[in-house]
Amino acid sequence: MITHYFRSVKEGSLQQVKGVRPGTWVHVENPSNEEIDELSKLCGLSRDLLQDAVDFYEVPRFESEKGIAYFFTRFPHEKDSEMGTAPIMFTVTPTAVVSVARERPACLDQYINGKMPLYTTQRTKLFLLLVQAIHTSYRKTLIAIRRDVQKSRVNIRKIRTNDIVRLVSLESTLNDFISALTPTYTALKTVLSGTYLQLYDDDRDIVEDIQLEDQQLVETAKASLKTIQNIRSAYMAIVTNNLNAVMKVLTSITIILTIPTVIGSLYGMNILLPYANAPHAFYGITLLILGTMGLAAWLFAKRDWL
Repeated sequence: MITHYFRSVKEGSLQQVKGVRPGTWVHVENPSNEEIDELSKLCGLSRDLLQDAVDFYEVPRFESEKGIAYFFTRFPHEKDSEMGTAPIMFTVTPTAVVSVARERPACLDQYINGKMPLYTTQRTKLFLLLVQAIHTSYRKTLIAIRRDVQKSRVNIRKIRTNDIVRLVSLESTLNDFISALTPTYTALKTVLSGTYLQLYDDDRDIVEDIQLEDQQLVETAKASLKTIQNIRSAYMAIVTNNLNAVMKVLTSITIILTIPTVIGSLYGMNILLPYANAPHAFYGITLLILGTMGLAAWLFAKRDWL
């Protein structure tokens, strides 16, 4: 789906328009092959790079072709209750800014809905604000993940199997975030050079802010990853310790219950045995069994096996 937006300093809000005019923001979501062809002809964009924009496994990078800048990055995206990233490409042409995404980038809704002001005629600043919105979305998502991880760390003794599965899923999400943010930082360095895009002082400040935030986001993700790894290690240590304790108890009980079996088997043989004809032999054997079991239980308790 192709949507055209326009707003100059004269307009009070962002307007949806028909067709491409100078200063237009062209936003494309999950384009068909026909729409990619149309977009390539109308805006003079490379069809191959447009195809790359909808490749789910596309990595962030910066490219320039025929005087047009192509900035590939990824944004946080939740699908099937799993948080990950999806590709998006921003293109700055001499007359317009084009954004192409395979999935709907909810992080851009604040600009599309008019909650955050922007002017489409300021092409470079528009591009930078859209990239900044993606990083803001990363920050909010990482804050939520960090709180979730800290909650699990505090209640580590109450962690269940489902919690471990959830932490593994969060670990995968954090790795996905790091894989997206790290090359994005490199691409931003290319933008900051000013070789491919004309940057004013305000634009440079925005790029530097995005770069700084990018580094902070990577460090936050790595810290959360480290915490998850520590939680998993602690959980495995607790499970192993509890298993050892249970095995000690079960082994002790097995040994204690073996005592009457052994003694009873000896006196159950059909041969002449000591005290076989004694009138109180049963009580004596019973006391021997109980005494031996009690002694074994005391020894095991002393060694903290019970």
